[in-house]
Amino acid sequence: MGPMSTTITRSTDAASIIPELVLNGWDSTDEPRTIVHEILGRETPDVTLRPAAPRSGTLRLLFPDAASAEVARKFHRAAAVFTTVSTLAWVPAAYVPAGGIRTAQQEGRRWVLEVPFQEVAP
Repeated sequence: MGPMSTTITRSTDAASIIPELVLNGWDSTDEPRTIVHEILGRETPDVTLRPAAPRSGTLRLLFPDAASAEVARKFHRAAAVFTTVSTLAWVPAAYVPAGGIRTAQQEGRRWVLEVPFQEVAP
């Protein structure tokens, strides 16, 4: 694997894609699942402590043209778990798409595929 490379593989058929680049303009969230129980007549609530949900966010994948971005969009429509091998430590190791997958043209002929994700166990 060369510098800053990422390969994404689909669990259902072992098909894979290699984006030109995983863009830094991405986001992720660790959603706490603690429940706060407000008790009438008490100043302090009771709480149910639970670990945070797995990380979620949006991967932004750069492709050189509309055709390769379309292949990647269709690739992500499958009911599958997607695993990555990447030189970028912040790319999720395994994820499922979790929201609307979007393509957008950038300056020139390059295209960005935005994939909302939920991290899962590999």
